[in-house]
Parts: sequence; C-alpha cells; structure tokens
Amino acid sequence: LLATAVKDREKIIKEATGRGQLPAGVKRDLKDADTVASIEAALAPIADERGSPRGHAVSAGTPILQPTDERRRTGSHYTPRSLTEPIVRQALEPAFARLGADATPDEVLSLKVCDPACGSGAFLVEATRQIGTRLVQAWEAHKALKPPIPADEDDDLHARRLVAQRCIYGVDRNPMATDLAKLSLWLATLARDHEFSFLDHALKSGDSLVGLNKQQLSGGSWDNAPIRNSLIGQAISDRVEKLAAHRDAIRNAPDDVALAMQESRHAIAEKDAEQVRLIGNAIIAAFFKHDKPKKRFDEVRYVTAMAGTSNWWDGLRTIAASLEGGEHPIRPFHWEIEFPEVFSRDNPGFDGIVGNPPFAGKNTTIAGSREYYLEWLQTLHAGAHGNSDLVAHFFRRAFGLIREGGSFGLIATNTICQGDTRETGLCTIIASGGAIAHAVKRMKWPGEAAVVVSVVHVVKGKAGAPTLDGRNVRRVSAYLVEGDLDTSPATLTENAGNSFQGSILLGMGFTFDEANAAKGKATTLAEMERLITKDPRNADIIKPYLGGEELNNSINHRHHRFAIDFADWPLRRMESGTSWTKLTEDARRLQLRNGEVAPDYPHEVASDWGDLLAIVEGLVKPERAKQGDVGGKTIWWRYLRRRGEMYDAIKALDTAIAINCGAQPHMCFATIPTNQVLANTLAVFALSTRSAFATLQSRVHEVWARFFASSMKDDLRYTPSDCFETFPLPPGHDSAATLEAAGEAYHAHRAAMMVATDKGMTKTYNRFHDPHDKAADIVELRRLHAMMDDTVLRAYGWDDLAARAHPGDPANGIAQGEDAARFLTEDDEDDHKYQNRLFWPAPFRDELLARLLKLNEERAAAEKKGN
Repeated sequence: LLATAVKDREKIIKEATGRGQLPAGVKRDLKDADTVASIEAALAPIADERGSPRGHAVSAGTPILQPTDERRRTGSHYTPRSLTEPIVRQALEPAFARLGADATPDEVLSLKVCDPACGSGAFLVEATRQIGTRLVQAWEAHKALKPPIPADEDDDLHARRLVAQRCIYGVDRNPMATDLAKLSLWLATLARDHEFSFLDHALKSGDSLVGLNKQQLSGGSWDNAPIRNSLIGQAISDRVEKLAAHRDAIRNAPDDVALAMQESRHAIAEKDAEQVRLIGNAIIAAFFKHDKPKKRFDEVRYVTAMAGTSNWWDGLRTIAASLEGGEHPIRPFHWEIEFPEVFSRDNPGFDGIVGNPPFAGKNTTIAGSREYYLEWLQTLHAGAHGNSDLVAHFFRRAFGLIREGGSFGLIATNTICQGDTRETGLCTIIASGGAIAHAVKRMKWPGEAAVVVSVVHVVKGKAGAPTLDGRNVRRVSAYLVEGDLDTSPATLTENAGNSFQGSILLGMGFTFDEANAAKGKATTLAEMERLITKDPRNADIIKPYLGGEELNNSINHRHHRFAIDFADWPLRRMESGTSWTKLTEDARRLQLRNGEVAPDYPHEVASDWGDLLAIVEGLVKPERAKQGDVGGKTIWWRYLRRRGEMYDAIKALDTAIAINCGAQPHMCFATIPTNQVLANTLAVFALSTRSAFATLQSRVHEVWARFFASSMKDDLRYTPSDCFETFPLPPGHDSAATLEAAGEAYHAHRAAMMVATDKGMTKTYNRFHDPHDKAADIVELRRLHAMMDDTVLRAYGWDDLAARAHPGDPANGIAQGEDAARFLTEDDEDDHKYQNRLFWPAPFRDELLARLLKLNEERAAAEKKGN
C-alpha cells in the first residue's frame, strides 16, 4: 500500500532530518516497507538515542526518527507505544464515557486532544488511532451516518484521516519537532491515491508556557486586568471571528480536497492570526525586556495607549522583534488565538491533553531559557515556587487548558510528588478542583534508558474510580500515595520544645582548638590549661565543644575542642550610675540589651573573667565588625544564637540525643552528655531514653526524614523543623519497654563495635550498607536494626507492615517478610537517595509514608480540636 509513496516519503524524511541523501541501506529497506511498523524499522539506523525520555527544551518523541545533535540537546526523544497507548487511553476515558456507547460520528469528531510538547508526535499518532477506532464504532452504530469510504482506504484508515484533520492538536517550541510530528501523522494516515492530510492548522511551533489568553490580550497585559482600550478588544474579536471561520473550512473539508486549497485557506487564516499574535508578542516582549514591574508597564503602555494610530502596527513589530533575538529567542504561543474552535465552544478547552513534557530543575531551566523566564513562569502560575521542576508548570498549563470534565495524562519525574514541585503542581491543581484519576508513581522507562518516571492522569472534576499503581484506591493524594493530605504535613504540638539546632557562635575565637589556633583564629589547648591553672574559676566558663564532625567520626562521640561561654550575660558593670535596685524594669532591660549594667548588678558579667574576655575581644570582636549582622556586632562577647531554650530543655538530663544536621550520607543518631556547648551543626533532642533513640534511628523515621529533608546531591540534611516537628511519633515512644529494650540492644552493640573497630558512625554505616561486608559484627548490627524497626512498627500498631518487613529467623522457623530490607541497586531502585543502601523497597516505603501522612493529619486535627 505504501510502496507507491516511497519517493514522497524519502523527500520528506530528507528535509526533516537535514540529510542530503539517505543511507543506501535505509533507502533499500524503505522501498521494501509496506507498513508503518516496517517504515519505522527501516528508519531505525538514523534514529537518535532511542528510549531516552529526559529533556529540557522540548519533549516527547515518536517511533519514527530522532535526527540531529540539536534534537539530542533539546531532549526530543522516542516515546514507545507501550507508554503512549495506556496514557492516551486513560486520558480519553472521561471523554468516551461522556459520549457513551451510542455516540454519533459527529460527536466523536468533536473531541479535541493535544500534546503541548509534542516532539515528533508519538502521543498524537496514538490518539489518532484510538479516536479513529471509536469513530469506526460510531459508524457501525449509525450506519446511515457512515460516509463513503474511498477505494484506496478502509474504515480504519479513513477514520484516522478524519480524526487527524479535526481532532488532533500539537505544539512544540522546536520547529523541527513540529515537522516530524506531521511526518508521523502522515505515515499513520497515508492513502495510496490521496494527498497527505493537511495538518498545518493543528500542529504548530511555539512555547506552550509563554502566551496570553483573549482577556489578557484585550486588556493589554499578562495579568487578567479589564480591557484598557476597547479598540484592542475589538481588533482581536474581529480577527479571531474571521480566523475561526477559515479554520472551520479547513477542518471540515472533505477527504479528497486538494492540498493546495487547504494551504490557500490556511494562508488567509494566518493573516488574521498574525496580527493578533503581534499584539500578544509585543505585550510579552515588554515583560522580558525589563526586570522591574514599573518599567514593564511603561513599555507595554504603548500597546494600549497608541492602539488605532497610524504607526501602531510598526511600533508593535519593533517591540515584538526583541523576542526573536538573543541567545534564547522566544516564540510565544497564544492558545485561544491559535486554536479558537477549542476555546470558543460551550465548556471550552481540550477534552484531553497527553504527552511527555520537559523535565528540568531550576538551574537547567535558567541556563536553557531567556532571562526572566523563571519569573514569567511564576507570574503565569500564581504561587509557583522558583525551585519547582519545569514539568510542574506543564501540569498547571495542561489543567488550565482542559475543559470541565476533561483529563490530562502526562509523564513526569518522581519529583512531581515532592517538595516545591508538588506544591507548585499537583497540590495547587487539586486545590483548584482537579482530582488524580490514575497514577503510577514509579515506572521504569521501557527500553534501554535507565530512567524511572511517574505517570499522572488528572481530571477537572471528580475522579470516579481512582487507581494507584494499578490498584483501586479511595483517593490519590498529591504525594501520589493513598490519602487525603496534599499539603505539607502539620507541625505537631506534641513534638514542640523537644528539638533544637545547636549554638551559632559566629566566631571561632571563642574556641580552644589546635587546628584553628594554627591559623590564628582560635587559642591553643595549652593556653587553656594555663588559664585554668591561673584561675580555676575559668573552668566554669570553658566547656567542651561538640560539633557534627566529632559526633559522626569519633568512636565515642567525644569532643576535641572547648569553647568560652558567657551565656546571655552583660559585658561589664559601669563604674558609676544609678543602683540596679532603683532602676525600672524598662531601664534594666535597656542596660542588659546594651551590655553595660549598674555598678551593683548582682549577677555574672563577662568582665568578671578578664583573661577569657580578652581572648574573645582579640579574636571575635574584629571578625564580628566585618559581618553584616548588626546584633552580632553589638553583642560581640556572646554567641550570635546561643539557643538558651535548648540548654534549658536538656539541663535536667544527663544525656540527650543528637544528629549531625549537615549534609551526610547516613542518618545516624547518638546520645551525648548535656554539659557541653553543642554546635549549630547538630540537631539536639531533649530526649534521653533508648526508646526515643530506637524510634529516631529506625527506618520508619528515616523514610519520613529523607522525604521531607533538604538534600545536597543524595546526602541527607536533617533539620528538626522539617524532619522531627511534623513526625508522628508512636505511642509510648519515650517509655515503652519493648522499644527501650530494642534501642538498648542496638545502641550497646553499635557502641562496643565502634570502639573495637576504631571506626566512627560514618565508617560504621558505610560497612552497614556494603553488601560485601559479611563480618559477624556488622551482620549482627543489621539484625538488631531490623528487629528495632520491627518493634517500632508494632508500636504504631502496624503489625501487618512489621510482618512484611521482618528479616526472618530461620533458627526459630520465622520466614523472611516479602518487603524485608535488602541491598538496593539502580536495577531495582530509582531513587538515588536509596540506591546502594540496605533498605526497604520503594512500594513498601510509599505505603509507610502514606500511613505516616495520615497519622500526621489525624494528630493535627485532634490537637486543633483539643485547643
């Protein structure tokens, strides 16, 4: 069937790939090809990096070809049908359900489906197939409405040709991708005696995230302000009305219409569209030209103030032209102007949006885009975070473009359900009336690419029977777990006052430290000993100083530094002045704040320890003077943030629990003496029992901490506000006998092991996660950790999870649970934070996280009700 069109196909492929000549083997195989699949196979040798989905400028590809280095750089990659078929099918479910089994052919052809980052058209081809199949069913149900089928076509092919012309839309910022999308649809709708389907009206180039709606165009601004100049609104309305009429003629043309006729109609339509584009592009150019709102408004004011004047259009061209220059030119895409029939009907918008939009973090987006592009995205989508992945903005855009009852199905990285990306995308969408109908949280990319993605389907309205990872669930949350919590977890009152960041000294001159003393920044330990010998009272002010490095690397978490601590004392007593006893409370507070107090002030002042104060004045005060912190300059003899509330909370305890809150590969807690200065590199907990230690050191808490903590590369940065204050502790976490015993056994073995091996916690946990280390001591630590996890899970009442995560005990006939901790690799774990770790598998972690989120929500509600 296709052999007669080989020459035409060769010409199109050469133009699309920029090749002057196709390889001989490709030409030979192409001539022998007689199906779309065999054409794809013939073109495989010139395909570009099959199987890779990731990109940052344009998006999903097609099973046709992926040419040129530019395509590789912009990330337009092949999306296999094993992905496109279910994504399109589920995105079309609501539309097909709305039409019902007895839908007429015209009702089917009224459907409108778009890929906003179409690449070379894989999703559009799949949508054409599926809507085409539905159209054939409508013909069978309404035989009188079935059109004559041309001799060179069958029912399926004729249906695909009509669908491609009337139902399919695609946009891509790369014109090459748009050309390839046309090629894909041509190959899918090729008939022997007919010209190629006309697609120029439906597949267009432009930036899907940069554009204005009709109200913004008429109002002369990127906000939704009222119309400032009626001439603009009238000019736009008149042209859009004519544009829509020409487009209707193109879309509803018979199958045998001459291609030249369609091109002529399209050229006329484009004249009207181009003038409206010019208005919109000039408005947007004003945004990207300046960095301040006032300057932008002054620039765009020309559009509204000069409308209708003789030089208006020339002025618009001059302003708009600035977008086309520079390192990253922008071609805005005004959706309601480009596809007016989609947005002028009752219940406007697309029935479905599908695709594989770009994945790009903040830095990649900035590097690959025009200046102020990130600011534009935050203007386009109110409340968006600057740190959000670009894919969240495609989710927001898609939701804004679908009609009520419509659906979109998009591929994303798994950051779509995390942090700022979740809040910018799914969280906001759900709050705006969307619902997740289907989600696959982790899906390994089919083929050779070592990438794991998430697939999310959202409906504008209610999700009838939502599914998560293929199973029916009550509701899918923005975290892509079953549950009701979409926003960040609440801070729990029960955790208040139990966690702190350590003291911020802001001046190593407070310390006695050999390493910094060699640099002239601190004082030697020998000098410290001399000063204590000279005046034993100095020992009361000089305290052990412990930081995160010592906590992790010392075998017994011992300090090797000391620090002068003047607490919150004043600097000195004045030589004369009003008696302290006669001062008002306000006057006393003022003196304490300034550091100089009445001559008879009855409490300690820093100058009572003259030798130590001299050290601080010589080493700290000059450094503070260089700092921008005004308070730090004023109280130079005191720590910048001593955290007195922390010392008050732990002063009744002999020991407290602490963790290094800097970037570190392992989450490891330790118990430490409280009679020392604790550095800001520590998170400190006013908890001392082994049951509390067991809870915090367990994998249950680590799942929560790694999900909500900030990270550097794949390391953990534990912060009490994110990781502890929101964490729902198990009942009896600070006193339960079983937790106490499990924590004591684990802590004692680990402590003895570190001393015996002369390795601190970091090196010990390196061994813990090394599958090749099978020494008896580390094997026992792993067993004790698993049993501690088991105890913590049971303390929550989650015996079912404990059974599934149980490490097994062959000697006592206890089988290993199906989700027991295992050594995870990139072959079975997509999250880099868990790769090469002995941990629970991803599905188990997801279920645990869902339960913890629900428990957080229940605890917060109960606390609120109690208040």
